[in-house]
Formats: sequence, structure tokens, C-alpha cells
Amino acid sequence: MTDDRDKLIAEAVEKALKGDMDAINGIEDRVTRSKAKAALHKAKKAAKAAELTSADASESDAVENQTETISTNQKIASIIDGEFPGSVVAQEGESEECIYIQSKFWEKVASFLRNNAVLDFDSLQCVTGMDMGEGILEVRYNFHSMKLRHSIEIRISTPIENPHIYSIEQIWRIGDWFEREVYDMFGILFTGHRNLKRMLLPDDWEGFPLRKDYETPQSYHGIAVPKVKEEWE
Repeated sequence: MTDDRDKLIAEAVEKALKGDMDAINGIEDRVTRSKAKAALHKAKKAAKAAELTSADASESDAVENQTETISTNQKIASIIDGEFPGSVVAQEGESEECIYIQSKFWEKVASFLRNNAVLDFDSLQCVTGMDMGEGILEVRYNFHSMKLRHSIEIRISTPIENPHIYSIEQIWRIGDWFEREVYDMFGILFTGHRNLKRMLLPDDWEGFPLRKDYETPQSYHGIAVPKVKEEWE
């Protein structure tokens, strides 16, 4: 008998939660009707608590997601600009995948990246050059902190007619080879480098092969220079 009454109450509460209060009000037995109303009240209270919990979780997720959208580059750009006002160059429409630094600040910023305990970029992973066209060359640096496990990309522009950027090979020794390769291919002069000379091409090679305006010479010391890749294979 008790099982039948519990089943009746459960069915009536389920209908009442969907808006059909007659399912409870129509129960003839007064005790059973009272128990059904008490069960309905309890069910509504539980549903409300679950709703609030879900809302709190959603809000928490939203805050967390908002935090995650602030990239490492953005955070560190803010730190750099706070230490050296005006050093970070805003790029309209750019993604948050890199930090643009004014060349005149690079010597101080580079030392700051390496020696500041909050940043601690002890690993220089790569230095590459780019010919952006319209008389602009660009150097891109990829840094990683082995201790703090964060990474950034720094980009610095320089005019092609006078391409000078401060050398970082005395801060990160591996920068020696990276900067020499960029110099060899793009002709960017790294001020303060202790051994800036070509490393892929002969010292007396004319021009810088990865510039957009580069023209392959007809010959080198009387030796014909092939222009078609297949001739090298």
C-alpha cells in the first residue's frame, strides 16, 4: 500500500512541476495530498538550488574563459610597456600572437626579458628575418622560459635603407648564429655583434638572397650561377 501511495505522489508531483496542479489537488486522501504538496515544495526547492548552482558555474566559466583570452603576449606586453613606456608598438588589426617593440628600446627590453624574475626568458629559440615590402625589414624573436614555461614572440621593424637593430648575442649566446644568418640573408646589421659576418655565403657575395628585390648574379668569380633549382640537384 505504501509503495502505491509513493508512486501516486511521485506521479502527481511530476505533473505539478509541469504546471498541472490538479494532479495533487485532486487526490482524495487528505494525508496523501499533504504529502504530495510537501514533496512538490521540496522538489521545487531542489530545482531552484540546481538552477543557482548552474548559473554560478556558468558565470565562473565565463570569467575563466575571459581570463584565458588574455594571451601571454598581451600580459608580457603590458609588463614591458609599464617598465619602458612607449616601447610597445600597437598594431591595429593584428592578432595577439606577438609583441612589436620599437627598435630604440630593444637593448633595454632584451636585458629585461632575460633578467627579470617574473619573465625569466632564459631560452632564445629562434631569430628570423622578413622582408615586409615597402622598404621595411623585420626581425622576429621567439623566447621561452624553461622555468616558468611561457613563450612569446617579439617583432622589430627596421628601414631597409639603414637596417640596424641592437645585437642580443651577448645576452643569449645562441643569438650569435641566429643573427649572422639573418644578416647573411637580409643584410640587417646587428649593432654590437662581435663577429657579424656571413655564415652561409662567401664573404664577398653581393646582395642578400631573401630580400624581395634580390637578383641572382650571373656568375661568381667566373663561375656561372644557376637560377633554376633543378640544376642544383
